[in-house]
Amino acid sequence: MKAATFKLNTILAAVVGLACLVLVLVRAFAPFTVLPLVDIPNLAAVSIAALVVDCYLNGKNRVSHCWVLTAVLAVLTFWLMPWAAGLTDAAYAMRVGVIGGLLFTALAFLFSSISDRLNSGKCGILAPLCTGFVLYLACQCFMSILL
Repeated sequence: MKAATFKLNTILAAVVGLACLVLVLVRAFAPFTVLPLVDIPNLAAVSIAALVVDCYLNGKNRVSHCWVLTAVLAVLTFWLMPWAAGLTDAAYAMRVGVIGGLLFTALAFLFSSISDRLNSGKCGILAPLCTGFVLYLACQCFMSILL
């Protein structure tokens, strides 16, 4: 068994940090622009973007994950980065962290099982991107049923 790596969490932190940086710069240089909310569909989009980038960086290599530590690090990432960027207040940041961490862990588990199937046979270069898009649409459908 291979040792668990945390490159996925590093990529998630980079994507969330980049999204927060863009939102802070837009807020600073265009203060009258309406910014997107920090909500479940946007958290899912950021999570899936990190998963697709990780899939392209890993290539055909199969990487094992420790899902408990992945969830804990994802909660910390989604909790601290939007709060430090000033996008959420302290009370809402904890809720965003827990929801975002659990959502990222569930999406990462689903995406890794799908990418294992993609890596077992021949697939095109756009397969991870299309898989991420379909997973995002499935998440939207699931959320529309719940809410």
